[in-house]
Amino acid sequence: GVAAGAGAAKAIGEFRAFEDGMLEVFTLMPGISKEAMDTMEADVLATSKAIGVLPAEVIPSLYNSLSAGVPPDNVFAFIQTANKLAVGGATSLETAVDGLTSVVNAFGPEAVSFEQASDLIFTAVKGGKTTVDELSKSLFQVAPVAAGLGVEFGDVTAALATLTAAGTPTSVAATQLRAVFSELSKPTTVVSKKFAELTGKSFADFIAEGGNVADALNLIAADAEASGVSLSSYFGSVEAAGAAQVLTGKGAEKFAQEIEAAGEA
Repeated sequence: GVAAGAGAAKAIGEFRAFEDGMLEVFTLMPGISKEAMDTMEADVLATSKAIGVLPAEVIPSLYNSLSAGVPPDNVFAFIQTANKLAVGGATSLETAVDGLTSVVNAFGPEAVSFEQASDLIFTAVKGGKTTVDELSKSLFQVAPVAAGLGVEFGDVTAALATLTAAGTPTSVAATQLRAVFSELSKPTTVVSKKFAELTGKSFADFIAEGGNVADALNLIAADAEASGVSLSSYFGSVEAAGAAQVLTGKGAEKFAQEIEAAGEA
């Protein structure tokens, strides 16, 4: 009797937790009908069963997905995509949701879908010395700047894979790459002026016309070598110079391979 009572109490507690969690989700959807609520609760249970994750983990991910702008009619398909990344990358569903929404919100769904973002992140994990967890927590540092310049997300993941493979911690690599893009985007920096002198166009225009980050950095590195100066003299920050030297030096071949891998992700 005691055991049965304890089991019933636990079941009631889990039910209340489920209901409370769903009520929090519904606060993001003002005006939702009772019928739509019931459908979403059923979808949570069905998704939980399909991906082998407890509803207690699905509900926070559902909340975070909706608050990050994932459309309600696509949110459960997105959660399943995020779960595949979580399983493949040995991380939590919540972490995968955070990483994917950060990327797609920065680049826009017209530039990269959730499925493509997931594939590219996992490709970077395979090619570099990083994890889905580390990338998800670091991409916010570089994604908005890269997206603003029109750089493809595949170039970003390829660069991060190359930098981390060379021993740079993921968070540091993201900061370094952001510094590279920041200096290339400002018309007053030495490297930006040099790039315009070499190509007759801005870095953003070069990217818009089909160039990629590797091509741009290789042009700068080749000019530095021909001029007999250090590549680092073209950059104003240690972070940007460090990334450029890896991506155009010993890591140049690796970077080209990772860009190719990103194209086939």
